[in-house]
Amino acid sequence: MAHSKQEVSDHINSILVELFEIEQDKLVPSALLHDDLDIDSIDTVDLLIELKKFVPQEIDAEKFIDAKTLGDVVDIVHEFCGD
Repeated sequence: MAHSKQEVSDHINSILVELFEIEQDKLVPSALLHDDLDIDSIDTVDLLIELKKFVPQEIDAEKFIDAKTLGDVVDIVHEFCGD
């Protein structure tokens, strides 16, 4: 099933709020994963595991290496499940 970019963003945000207890108002596309959201490499793996349930195909974890912002993550995930 294809998902719009907004649906991808909303889903990622819900994961970040529920699993990582990040405040909703911090979840803006320009938020830096490490500096603003305190997402480390272990958290990134946990996020990928959750996203595999949402994305219809395998997400290439290598693409996440260069992700610096929440917007980058949304763009990467949307590539794998976008419409």
